Amino acid sequence: MNNILIVDDECQIREVIKFFLEKQGYRIFEASNGFKAIELCKLNEFDAVIADIYMPGMDGIKFIEELLKFSPKTKVIAISGGEQCHFFSSGLPLASAMHRGALYSLKKPINMEELLNIIKEIVVSES
Repeated sequence: MNNILIVDDECQIREVIKFFLEKQGYRIFEASNGFKAIELCKLNEFDAVIADIYMPGMDGIKFIEELLKFSPKTKVIAISGGEQCHFFSSGLPLASAMHRGALYSLKKPINMEELLNIIKEIVVSES
């Protein structure tokens, strides 16, 4: 079974993604911020990490940078609903995540089929 970590400060987002991916046969772990996610990543190996960009404490960009320092092969999917004021005015945050090491980026609301296709691609490339 493949392990996926969802990092998002919004519980509802985590729950929707978790429910969908568990139905597809993935084992899901959750973290509500970058600090908790780093702890989980030091204790577990993940086939993919889905990380929100805007979170309190350690944001998604900093999380990606920290994660890839000790686990450079981790496959990261960056997600974002937009700027801190919740209006997605540009692709800059997601582009920044890609520049920092994320392999894929998705805007919220997430197209679950697109997310599933990305995860399947990641899992196949690891095999």
